[in-house]
Amino acid sequence: MRIKEILSSAYDILKEEQIDTYMLDAQLLLCKVLNKDKLFLIMNRDLDVNSNEEKEFFKYINMRKKKMPVKYILGECEFMGMNFFVKEGVLIPRPATEILVEKALEIINENKFKNVLDICCGSGAIGVSIANIAKDTQVVCSDISEIAKEVTTENIKRFRLENRVDFIQSDLFHFIKKKNYKFNIIVSNPPYIEEHVIPTLMEDVKDYEPYIALCGGRDGLDFYRKIVEEGKKLLTEQGVIAFEIGYNQRKAVKEIFKTNGFEKVLCFQDLSGLDRVVIGKI
Repeated sequence: MRIKEILSSAYDILKEEQIDTYMLDAQLLLCKVLNKDKLFLIMNRDLDVNSNEEKEFFKYINMRKKKMPVKYILGECEFMGMNFFVKEGVLIPRPATEILVEKALEIINENKFKNVLDICCGSGAIGVSIANIAKDTQVVCSDISEIAKEVTTENIKRFRLENRVDFIQSDLFHFIKKKNYKFNIIVSNPPYIEEHVIPTLMEDVKDYEPYIALCGGRDGLDFYRKIVEEGKKLLTEQGVIAFEIGYNQRKAVKEIFKTNGFEKVLCFQDLSGLDRVVIGKI
């Protein structure tokens, strides 16, 4: 089959499953198989695809047909202009989370903060992005998950940040028993979806992304409470905690901060106008 024929066939398969991004997904998967970019596909629509490439491509198309997120199939995801390694078992970084990184970087630059903790780090996208952009920082990424350890460690190596980013496998702050850590800023995109909501999520999310990275307990606030209550003990003077939040959690998360003695609690919206980031200063 020629490139234009194989893509047309893939479009039909994915469109039948009501996958809105069927064209982009098929193109990205063919780029992966051919190890070429999208411009190559456009400029070489009549090029023949060999049988091995064709077989591999339709294997990926069938994975996508079953609603596996295309980022898992590709094995990478762009975030903050960087291509991160991802796989099943870690949450796929979302563009909305870039707001958290941007606000954290503003605070780091304004206050000349050096020591950063990314807790519930998943792929390490937040902490690794901060370290890659803010060259004077030392970052600890922490997560309970064995897969998060594998993926974050790979991303630290991918961006050659071994000297400034460490991964510590830990159930929240259990790792502090081994060392007297202090941080200027703690950043987190914790699990924050209410338990009863998870079965209603899109198949791409509920069937493939890790439950442990989605569920924030009955009210979605379990991790905010724990991170604020325990994290404040690890902050330096004038230290900051910065969270990503769900669109309806601003009031509750701000209250958690205030109950724990934080001041200057601010909320920022994403590009869709939804509440997305809450920041508290001790």
